[in-house]
Amino acid sequence: MATLVAALLTAAAPATATEQNTAADLAIVGARIYPAPSAAPIADGVVLIRDGKILTVGTRAKTKIPPNTRIIDARGNILTAGFWNSHVHLITPIQLQAATIGPDVLRAELDAEFSRWGFTSIFDIGSFTDNSLALRRRVDSGEVAGPAIMTVGDPFYPKDGTPVYVREFYKANGLASAEVASPEDGAARAARQLDKGTDGVKVFSGAVVGGETGVLPMRVDVATALVDEAHRRRKLAFAHPGSLAGVNVAIDAGVDILAHPTAMDGGDAPGGWTPTLIARMRARKMALIPTLTLFEIESQRSGGNPAVLAQTLDMVTDEVRKYSAAGGQILFGTDVGYIDQFDTTEEYRLMSKALDWRGILASLTTAPAARFRFELKGRIAKGMDADIVLLTADPVVDPTAFAKVRCTIRAGRIIWSAFPRIEAK
Repeated sequence: MATLVAALLTAAAPATATEQNTAADLAIVGARIYPAPSAAPIADGVVLIRDGKILTVGTRAKTKIPPNTRIIDARGNILTAGFWNSHVHLITPIQLQAATIGPDVLRAELDAEFSRWGFTSIFDIGSFTDNSLALRRRVDSGEVAGPAIMTVGDPFYPKDGTPVYVREFYKANGLASAEVASPEDGAARAARQLDKGTDGVKVFSGAVVGGETGVLPMRVDVATALVDEAHRRRKLAFAHPGSLAGVNVAIDAGVDILAHPTAMDGGDAPGGWTPTLIARMRARKMALIPTLTLFEIESQRSGGNPAVLAQTLDMVTDEVRKYSAAGGQILFGTDVGYIDQFDTTEEYRLMSKALDWRGILASLTTAPAARFRFELKGRIAKGMDADIVLLTADPVVDPTAFAKVRCTIRAGRIIWSAFPRIEAK
């Protein structure tokens, strides 16, 4: 068998240009493999990759490695399918120059936000249509190494409902309002964005406007028009609920995915989501993105009371737990771009209060692959896309191990790695 030559290093380093662009075969040897959340692990496993697909998965004892294969020595590491971040925003200053900024600068940004943390796919659920599509084109062309990108483009706010926390951002960047006043106007703009190639719509079913109003719900007929336009094209509809009223608008409009749970604001009753509300969400087959770290960061920004924060985290974590226990689908997401905490450790720590490691792994892999209709992603199995993450620690022992990434591989190509080089033998 080929000699294992790629030494594991402690200092992170980006993949070299040769590693990014070569189509040579790759073998990952010696890891403990978690093929899928419900599958039995494979000890001392081998994954062979060819032309961006998984060729073979098995034990080292029973797997022959072809000559001239690049080898990653993964002994002591954990191997899972590539991760999805299902709630991001491509609106950092560098990303807002996606069409023109240098590829090295753009790649460094994608590394820091996504590839470094194991994300081989991301869903941008609120940015600027033309800009995010330009970024996707540069990644898809191979000019910039990074995750696969899905996007909803521009969001949809209620009339007079631009969220208080983005008003200065829109003004500073000379951006037009994203508010919609009528079902007709909303459907027309949704159609324009979808025609350009976006993958869904983002409805602010409840927009945080502050003042006496607090959270402004979108009119149900407007929200429904947006969702219907997406569904006519077999695209997805996300909702930012903001409050219990916003959740109800999302349910009534037929939204597919809630971008957040809700805390005690906007008229929400103490105690969080009721069994009746959860049953209505389940009847709509809605998915939920926890974004639990967001609640900590928002509290810190506003100088919030620690006791109130603890109560809020207990509530939103309980909503995630209850929804998952009821059979609801959970998708991992961080709201990065709106927040600048790239490190995912805290999100995994908080999620572990609501889900076990298998539930967290599902939220990163099989659940988004199913929800977003990517049949060849989300599992490590023969014939699947070679989207893979190598971890230095075991999430069975510590769920924050999902943040301890050693190597991120998308379509068989290394897009981020702590290895300086990977040689063929």
